[in-house]
Amino acid sequence: TGSRKGFVTTSRAIVRELQDSVKGASTQAKLEEDKRQLLTAGASASRSNHVARDNDAFLARERRSQTQLVKQQDDTLEQIASSAQRLQGAASAISVELKEQAKMLDELDDDIDRETEKLNFVMKRIGRLMKTGDSKQLCLIIGLFTLMVVLIFLIINS
Repeated sequence: TGSRKGFVTTSRAIVRELQDSVKGASTQAKLEEDKRQLLTAGASASRSNHVARDNDAFLARERRSQTQLVKQQDDTLEQIASSAQRLQGAASAISVELKEQAKMLDELDDDIDRETEKLNFVMKRIGRLMKTGDSKQLCLIIGLFTLMVVLIFLIINS
């Protein structure tokens, strides 16, 4: 937005400068001098044709200059519009990606909740088992645990 405002401000300044050059003191002085020459020269046809050609040439140069300035402004505005379209495309892609990631996070949250419930169930059963005073069950648990550790060790080292 700042560059667009700067562009508009710069363009307006250039247009004002061109308008001032057309309406400026040097232009007015040239026109007055040409009028005086016409009046003092006795209005000869060749001289008036020369002044008229000079005036027409001056006005044609100014018109070309203004036309070129307008074309430059149009080109710049087209570039700005193209950039805005590219930014819109990128923003749309980011939006889609964010929605997909939010969906994946929700699914992950649901999975974590389910696994937490399962873990709590197992923890309660282990707690009940640990409260058991039966030494045979405790020996069996310790033996099975030792067997499991040995099997895991053998699998890893194989």
